[in-house]
Amino acid sequence: MIKYMLYDYVYNFRLRGAKAGPRSFFRYFFFMLRVFLGIDLNPELKFKIEKVKSKNKLIDLPIKLVEAENSHIALKFLDELKDWQIDQVIEKMTLVLKGVKGFFVAIDKCLIFPNFGNPRVLALQVESQTLVDLGQKIFRELDKLQFVVKEERKYTPHVTLGRIKGKLTGSDKEKIAGIKFKVSFLVNTICLFASGLSSVGPTYTVFKKWKLQ
Repeated sequence: MIKYMLYDYVYNFRLRGAKAGPRSFFRYFFFMLRVFLGIDLNPELKFKIEKVKSKNKLIDLPIKLVEAENSHIALKFLDELKDWQIDQVIEKMTLVLKGVKGFFVAIDKCLIFPNFGNPRVLALQVESQTLVDLGQKIFRELDKLQFVVKEERKYTPHVTLGRIKGKLTGSDKEKIAGIKFKVSFLVNTICLFASGLSSVGPTYTVFKKWKLQ
């Protein structure tokens, strides 16, 4: 096992054009990065989503809204991984996405996770059987990696609007249920995002991007 990990370390650093050494060795095996898989949204769509938040005065509800620049379609949260683990995720995802063609998705209405009786997350529902099937395939393949937490739930595509921090009244729930937002767009890339924290809140950076055919 140790022999394989050392070979993997040297091989990947050569691919990156970096020189293997004590400092890079430490980073490769011990440095942790919080990452997740998702689909980035174009600026025009992010602007439209912000208009939905503003029009429906979601800022007045007990919800911590997602920053405009961080809007995305969630695929799989991977938590904190080491460099060598991220390399294995990238390798696995490259195989999963080989030959996958771009596809259209539609955003239709609001969702509450897990349900209106126990509201924790407010999101926009994303409709696409192609995306659902791809999400389930990603779950199955990444579950084969020992360091990835296995998914017990069915994949439900969504764009998170915010996390609910307090009790929603009956009128709050009616307002959410009445939100209308319909748009469709082409998905032609899948991204691995790195998540960090700054003084102004969470920041998401595209770490790796796969272009679909």
